[in-house]
Amino acid sequence: MKKNIRIPLLGLLTVLIFSSCEKNKFSLKETNFIDGKAQLKVNFVSSYRNNPAVQLKIDDVRVSNNYTYFTPFPGGGLNTGGGNYADYLSVNPGSHTVKISIPNVGTNNDSLVLATTTVDLTSDKTYSLYFADTAANTIAKLLEDDLSSPDSGYIKFRFINLMPDLPAGLDLYYGTGFTSTTSTKVSGPILYQGVSDYFTVALNTGSSWSIRPAGALPTTTAIATYASASTVVNQRVFTITSRGYNSITSTTDPRRRLFSFIYNR
Repeated sequence: MKKNIRIPLLGLLTVLIFSSCEKNKFSLKETNFIDGKAQLKVNFVSSYRNNPAVQLKIDDVRVSNNYTYFTPFPGGGLNTGGGNYADYLSVNPGSHTVKISIPNVGTNNDSLVLATTTVDLTSDKTYSLYFADTAANTIAKLLEDDLSSPDSGYIKFRFINLMPDLPAGLDLYYGTGFTSTTSTKVSGPILYQGVSDYFTVALNTGSSWSIRPAGALPTTTAIATYASASTVVNQRVFTITSRGYNSITSTTDPRRRLFSFIYNR
């Protein structure tokens, strides 16, 4: 099942939605590019204490509703805001300015620009843009996404580390639990702004994930954990991203150390 949502951007900007078609499986149709467009997902991973509502603009045209951290746009994921679909914006190839700002109340005008960058996109390719850290330390990172599905019985992942205050990076663990006897390192060490190669895990081998400082013994307590059967859906493609700050542990602070699963397919 596929649904198209149209948003004005340079004549055409379409959100592609791939939805679940049967239990533990989703549509395996190949990505449908529209008229040689590129596809783009924007992930605002900059965590502010007051968690302001923000808007996304491309070439100074607003293309989003107001939304808050952490919400992949368009689309969603697990341990995120947003929906249950692997959505992308369809954008003309070429150079574009992407901006995240706090809008003036009741308008599309920028009250405060939190992040901006210029991206160069190629037709018939799919990209994810990530903003991380805050204020003068804000960074932007553009990645090309591989939406090809793994073999049946497997799920494909990529891990990006966007937690700025662990200089040695992070290790990612997966298994049936969070201990050294129930989980295994599947990626790492991944430095800040670093990205792993794609890797797969088999169905029915677990649904528990955890992150530890790079090099920490697997017997140590994980700094963040997440468990959900929705992370291991047959032939799905995810990006796992760490976020927030390792030094912030309060469960009421949006800047606390966490990680999330972004739907790519």
